[in-house]
Amino acid sequence: MTVLSLKTELDVARLLWAEGWLPEDINGILVFPLPRAAFRHLGIKSCASTDSDVIKATRVTPTTLYRARQLLAAAGWLDRELDSLLKPCVYSFDPWATQTIHDPAIDTDLQCSQQELIPLSHYRLKMALKRVTSLVSIIILVAIAVFIFG
Repeated sequence: MTVLSLKTELDVARLLWAEGWLPEDINGILVFPLPRAAFRHLGIKSCASTDSDVIKATRVTPTTLYRARQLLAAAGWLDRELDSLLKPCVYSFDPWATQTIHDPAIDTDLQCSQQELIPLSHYRLKMALKRVTSLVSIIILVAIAVFIFG
């Protein structure tokens, strides 16, 4: 039997506030930031008053998301609950997994790096031309339709 999870952003904020997180950091990791009134409901009175109702979120880093996921997972939260409440990590869930080690012999060879850039520029040019031709064809088809029917 599956159980519907009713955990919300307020539950995330309550747990992270108990761990010492600031409201700006909490709103930085949430998909839907909480308004100032929600933090006041939790008993957080240190929010500076501004014109905005939502506390401005700080810039989120992969490490911040990783720390939040670890804290919430340790508290018994499931991955599907975390995926629906926290922002997706742009890089990966392991911030160090996408790093590569460069060979100095390859980095010093300019011809090798230029050969890697040439196909990318050709691809970008090809995609730009496709977009322009499709846009022009749509404009022409709309003009013909307006001329015929209108």
